[in-house]
Amino acid sequence: MGQRLVLDGVGVRFGDAAALEGVTLSVKPGEKLAVIGASGAGKSTLFRTLTRSVALGSGSVTVGGRNLYALSWRELGATRRRVGTIHQAYNLVPELSAGMNAALGEVGGLGRLATLRTLLLGPDAGLSRRVEGALQQVGLGERVRARTADLSGGQQQRVAVARLLVQRPGLILADEPFAAVDPVTAERVMAALLDLNREGATLLVNLHDVAAARTFPRIVALREGRIAFDGEPKDLTDEMLAGIYEGDEKRVQHEEEKLGSRRREPMRVAEGRDGVSAH
Repeated sequence: MGQRLVLDGVGVRFGDAAALEGVTLSVKPGEKLAVIGASGAGKSTLFRTLTRSVALGSGSVTVGGRNLYALSWRELGATRRRVGTIHQAYNLVPELSAGMNAALGEVGGLGRLATLRTLLLGPDAGLSRRVEGALQQVGLGERVRARTADLSGGQQQRVAVARLLVQRPGLILADEPFAAVDPVTAERVMAALLDLNREGATLLVNLHDVAAARTFPRIVALREGRIAFDGEPKDLTDEMLAGIYEGDEKRVQHEEEKLGSRRREPMRVAEGRDGVSAH
């Protein structure tokens, strides 16, 4: 189920500015890793290369053994359907119900007629059960028919996660998914992502929170578009972190302010499903 990723000498430029430069990275199927770095370090651009949403200036990107940037548009569409993404903006359709938004995780893999039928008449019995189960897992079982625009930001985030649970992708790209949600929602979202990872999905999470990143078995840090660290959390020293975030004074201050509360009650991202079912 999990997708293997290989980036070889990847470079991306926006005008005269280098967003990524000489990035080489290999991720095994089913692996989970956290990506950290200061604002503007290239983290989101890195994720965009994995869906071919940005032009490459150099290098190659291989997803599931296929050269992503050499695929036809039809082949690219099939590959993208095996990739699940979650962003701060959620990418939901506000006028549709929570259930229909979650169902869209499956609709991408249906044929045209089946997709049209689903949009006009709603999901069939099998898909409806999966949607209800996914929303129940993220604590929104009673909001299946609620208009998504009427939900809170944290609830919308959980609908986006339910969409992933319906989709069951081989690769999950979670780009700063906790920046605008409360700690309880963050724990639920992370628990659901880890559930998918345990089922075999490859998981990459772009995190602002270094303490949360340290709970992952592997951390990749970017600085000015280059990989500054790639390894286990125990090898990421305070000196290395200072270099990675050098010049990002707001980020350093934010981490210092959170340090006390993190020591008292750290984010438990690897303890199973408890965070999904509560609240």
